[in-house]
Amino acid sequence: MMKHEYSSCDMKRNWTHEKESCPDRVKGFNLCKKRNELRCFKQCQPISQPCSSASADPLPYFNYFTSRTNFEFSGLVVVTNSGNPTSGCSMRVRVTDRAGGGSSQVVANVSPGASVPIFVEGLISLDIACISADSELPVPTTCSGEVIFDLEYCATKVCL
Repeated sequence: MMKHEYSSCDMKRNWTHEKESCPDRVKGFNLCKKRNELRCFKQCQPISQPCSSASADPLPYFNYFTSRTNFEFSGLVVVTNSGNPTSGCSMRVRVTDRAGGGSSQVVANVSPGASVPIFVEGLISLDIACISADSELPVPTTCSGEVIFDLEYCATKVCL
């Protein structure tokens, strides 16, 4: 007997692809032949950007996510700094989301060689700045790592 394994997104995707008719009315309510379905957004994006001095004013932030839709992206974002723990740059992660009232806030500092999970609700944008860990060491030309987005959002589906 074969055993099928699906990620939670695959299971939801398979469930929503089943064709089913929506009733026009239920107990007198018009359902407008629409309903919401949960969709997944998963992406892994590399980070490679210049490392700035801690005294830089303002710090140069680079954008890794911007929502230009009305979708409410919520879930987990993991930022990994793959720099050398003794001489690498730290990452400062700035998030704009509904949980923060729509204003940009620094929500995490990621040390070289570390990963930080960040839970977001209604993500609008995510920006990262790299700063030198020690002013006496020569500043590396780039800092590197990755940002992993594991988000969900609701979309309206028109039923048959």
